[in-house]
Amino acid sequence: MSKPGAPSRDERRQQLLDAARVLFSERGYHETTVDDITRAADVAKGTFYLYFSEKREIYHEVIRGFLSLIKEFGDLATEHNPSPAEYFERIREGARRLIQVLQGNARLARLAYREALGVDETLTAMFRDFYREIAELEARNIELAMQLGVVRPCVPLVVAYAHIGTVERVVLEVLERPEDFPPLEEIVDELLRIGYEGVRGPNGPAWTALFPA
Repeated sequence: MSKPGAPSRDERRQQLLDAARVLFSERGYHETTVDDITRAADVAKGTFYLYFSEKREIYHEVIRGFLSLIKEFGDLATEHNPSPAEYFERIREGARRLIQVLQGNARLARLAYREALGVDETLTAMFRDFYREIAELEARNIELAMQLGVVRPCVPLVVAYAHIGTVERVVLEVLERPEDFPPLEEIVDELLRIGYEGVRGPNGPAWTALFPA
């Protein structure tokens, strides 16, 4: 039984995760040790093994939490039954919020996208499932846009992966060299315009009609 005022089991586990997230982000996976994590979390080394079997397991949890955070933004556009104008505004707001989250977690984003893929098969599978899930969410957004008549008939899953690849590459460069890029609003609008103009249907309004300068 824990002492009054002592952290609960869940709180102790979270302490370890928070410490690991910071250290992995700053130093990378290979340069961070279990000793580093327990010191940063202010717990005994033995406590670590009450929650995680090894460093790799807590690393998996850190990356999984980051990917879950991103997935929260995937299906904002399909909530309820939007008008075309509402649809585009939801897409725009979702993209804006996503990039803000990535900018606020820049080191973790770089860790996830650049270092995690080479660690082990578990993470490779985690990323494969992640990309499939967000592609399916984006495909549903595209299907809705087709129903609204604002994009041409297309293969939604193919277009979804194309959109993901474009956005991911741009965002990673923005995180690495923010001084080379314009403000957030301009980045979001340029990305959305690229994605939209590539699939705009005959009844789809021109981009400048949707968002006048």
